[in-house]
Amino acid sequence: MSSDPNRGGLLARAARALLPGGGWAAHGRGHGADEQHRPEGGLLREVVFGANDGFVSNAALVAAVAGGAQDSAVVLLGGVAGLVAGAVSMGLGAYVSAKSEREFRQAEERRERWEVRHMREDELAETRRIFEAKGISGPLLDEVVKAVARNEERWVQVMMTDELGFPDQPPRPRLSALVMASSFGAAAFLPVAPYLFLDGLAALAAGLGATAAGLAAVSAWRASLTSAPMLRTSAEMIGLASVAVAVSYGIGRLVGVSIA
Repeated sequence: MSSDPNRGGLLARAARALLPGGGWAAHGRGHGADEQHRPEGGLLREVVFGANDGFVSNAALVAAVAGGAQDSAVVLLGGVAGLVAGAVSMGLGAYVSAKSEREFRQAEERRERWEVRHMREDELAETRRIFEAKGISGPLLDEVVKAVARNEERWVQVMMTDELGFPDQPPRPRLSALVMASSFGAAAFLPVAPYLFLDGLAALAAGLGATAAGLAAVSAWRASLTSAPMLRTSAEMIGLASVAVAVSYGIGRLVGVSIA
């Protein structure tokens, strides 16, 4: 056995750096001071998707109803109905989607575990190819493959992430549903909230202003996580929402006039 004192550290650092998300070498260890990961990014899709849909869809619904009806109570009822129906729909959709993804992942994990147990040599060769593609070769490659294959669970997880492309963590259906429904509901409340204490165009303008502010806030948060240009991201979302609201209001006006 080599007496090189740096060998173990080199092996650990190589595996930690080359596996996605820190890989198995990082599990159970504290992150270094230079690793500034943002844990809330794991639910970015649910929050952004739910909030954006809540803002845009309910603002468009409120604008359509306001365009065709003069009674603020009718607009309020339509906005609340859109909020409740949308939140339930989004939550159920997120749950079913995440649950299906989780079940597929579990099926693939069972298959991968069977292959590790019954097709060991083939899986060892595949593991070597994975790390060779990452730039590891020679004695270090042998050490990495041995270290991975020494623990079955660790080996299966490496194959799941590096061979099959699954994320490090499985989806969480209940959490996804809760976050999606909550973000939709909170966002969808802003366009309709002013109708609780205002009437007519004043309520509509206040609701649309609150929606624009909410869209800007969500876009800014998304930009902070993705390093995207904050102003451009916010302007893009507000611009698209404005088109949807304008079209909906126009259709509401046309329908309101035609049935009046």
